[in-house]
Amino acid sequence: MRGIGVVAEDSDGVFLGSRSRARRGGVAEPSRSKEWLAGAGCATQAVRPMIFGAHESVAGGLHRAIALAGEDRCEVLQIFTKVSGQWREPALGAEKIAAFRAARAAWAGAGATLAHASYLINLCADDAAILERSREALFQELARCDALGIDFVVFHPGAHRGLGEEAGLDRIGESLAIVLSRGRGLRAQLCIENMAGQGSTLGDRLDHIAAMIERAGPEGARLGVCIDTQHAFAAGHDLRSEAGYARFFGDFDRLLGMDRLRCMHVNDSKAALGQRVDRHERIGDGEMGLAPFWRLAN
Repeated sequence: MRGIGVVAEDSDGVFLGSRSRARRGGVAEPSRSKEWLAGAGCATQAVRPMIFGAHESVAGGLHRAIALAGEDRCEVLQIFTKVSGQWREPALGAEKIAAFRAARAAWAGAGATLAHASYLINLCADDAAILERSREALFQELARCDALGIDFVVFHPGAHRGLGEEAGLDRIGESLAIVLSRGRGLRAQLCIENMAGQGSTLGDRLDHIAAMIERAGPEGARLGVCIDTQHAFAAGHDLRSEAGYARFFGDFDRLLGMDRLRCMHVNDSKAALGQRVDRHERIGDGEMGLAPFWRLAN
């Protein structure tokens, strides 16, 4: 893996640029709203080459996302392998898998590929049926991505909804252990995404994520982490200042280790610092300003 993929969600397509090609500023093609990605070997000091890409549409087939990634000169790609707001798990079929793999093999950018799991998944649900459905959905996403040759699966850990923070973390750890145990031998890696802390959602604190990994037991060694800049900011981590930025990633390294950082979602925030609301904004148009994104890109 050359670096870390980073996606700017809910934007109109501000392209951050790349060290390996000329920087293209401003808003991308107005006909397609983009979720742009970028990457670095380390979020505080770039050790490996910075790489860039986008979350692309799969309209017309999963393989079409690869074509769009090529058009947009992406070096890393994220997609949904299914409708993100539905439980339904449509079968991929051999033809769809072959088409995606062939398109990726021909992709000149040929970097990391990521998929975002369903937003319905709640690995600490207090309802037994929803909990089981969530575990099954995450496993099926992992299996689909393995079949497609996708490298990473990003997911939201869940909300305890009154169960309690500690009990919720225990249940997430148990859920991850179950999914990972079933998925032994699968190449795709699960990545826990940090959250804004809205409602009873867990994962707004880095120690939450560390606890989830620890409570997954031996299987936890196989987990990666995805950092969403908007979620971090809304949760109270001030990435705008150099000191706040360094503190956040210093804490990440201390609690989790930078080697667990697999991908980042690069978003500005409509929510104020510490407001604990998941509301993304175009980069540069929100509460965060450009400073944290400049640090990521440089």
